[in-house]
Amino acid sequence: MPAATFPTLRLSLRLETTDPFGTMEWVLANARRTGLAPAQLSFDAARQAVLHATLTAEDAGLLWLFLRRLDNGFDVELLFADVDDPDSDAVADPAPRAAMRRTDSEPALALSA
Repeated sequence: MPAATFPTLRLSLRLETTDPFGTMEWVLANARRTGLAPAQLSFDAARQAVLHATLTAEDAGLLWLFLRRLDNGFDVELLFADVDDPDSDAVADPAPRAAMRRTDSEPALALSA
C-alpha cells in the first residue's frame, strides 16, 4: 500500500530578535492548535532569527488557516511560503495579508500546483 501524501507547507519566517524563543513558541503552538504536524524544522540565527519549517496537514485548508493566523500574530515576518496540495488541481486562495507585507520587491508567496 503506497504511503499517503499529505498537503505540505514550506515556510521561512523572520522572528522577533528581542525574544526569538517566545516568538518561535507562539508560531509552533499555533501550528499545533491548527492541527499541523512538523515534518522538518530548522533555525538560523547567524545574521537574523529565521525559522524554516515544513509542516503537513490532512487538509490543505488547515495550512491556509495557519498562514492567516500568522497574519494576526506578533513580530513575525513571512519571508517565504509554499503550499503543496497533491490532491488539488485548483488555483490556490489569495495569500494572506502577512505574505504581502514586504519591504522589497521580491515575491513573498510561491504556490506550486
